[in-house]
Amino acid sequence: MVKQTIIIKAAEGLHARPAAEFVRIAGSAGHTVMISKGDGPKVRGDSILSLLSLGVKQGEKLTIEVVGPDEDSLIQSLFTVVSGANNR
Repeated sequence: MVKQTIIIKAAEGLHARPAAEFVRIAGSAGHTVMISKGDGPKVRGDSILSLLSLGVKQGEKLTIEVVGPDEDSLIQSLFTVVSGANNR
């Protein structure tokens, strides 16, 4: 398992467009992706409804966990998507 945490800087938080891209990547066969906001409960990273239900706002911490083959590469791709949301 690999795990990374990021603080969301984008004024609009984690909104629909990057969330949809995150879900697309997280749905890769053979991986389990879990995501949580702060110390809150973990939700599946391959579910757009679960991800948006977190209601991630600016300044909040988002933690991504990946289990599966090539997990280092997958978490970097997911981290890039979330980081990209910070640049909008």
